[in-house]
Amino acid sequence: MEPKNFYLKTFNMATNLNEMQVKELCDNITHKEAKKGQVVYAKGGDKKIFLMVCGKIKVSEINEKGDEMIKELIMPGELFGDVLLNYEGPNYEYAEIASERAIYYVIDQKQLASMMQGNHQLMMNYMAKVSEKFKNLESRYINMISKDVKARLIYCFKEWARKEGRKLGGMVIVKSSLTHSDMASLVSTSRQTVTEILNEWKETGEISYDRKEMRFSEIMLAN
Repeated sequence: MEPKNFYLKTFNMATNLNEMQVKELCDNITHKEAKKGQVVYAKGGDKKIFLMVCGKIKVSEINEKGDEMIKELIMPGELFGDVLLNYEGPNYEYAEIASERAIYYVIDQKQLASMMQGNHQLMMNYMAKVSEKFKNLESRYINMISKDVKARLIYCFKEWARKEGRKLGGMVIVKSSLTHSDMASLVSTSRQTVTEILNEWKETGEISYDRKEMRFSEIMLAN
């Protein structure tokens, strides 16, 4: 496992910080590891900010019907948790591990805010990460309201492929960590509809999957 400063630099949280500033940030960040299904934080939890290192985490809420609604699928390099430092309202979301295992960093929101008061570059790095996060959420929202279910699924597949895919023989391979129900929740449809679409694509050779991997045709992702 690489040291904290490696990942903080890789994920642009330590950009242009000097050695002392990087050390201070590392000293205040806690390294966490968890397995699939474990809860990272529950709704209304402590004010914490998280940085994903490896694996996947799903951030969800329970809707009015009592069903789980997945808001985000967190990938390596992404922030999650109480990322809005001045927000005092309630937090109804919760997060749990979606992959077989995951590694993430956590820091107290007040501690990070205190560090940024005397470190302008850290504040700029953090705000850039938050801005990137909300741009991605905006893109996903536009995708949800303007496209049909197939197009929404392909959008999700493209995001997974871009962030963790590897190419092999005209296919893009990602780790299979979501159930059909999870995919349905991500694109606001039923599990049955997702299963029918995946079976259709499987018959045409555009995708294949098992418990460990999903394989997407490069041609399908290019559309």
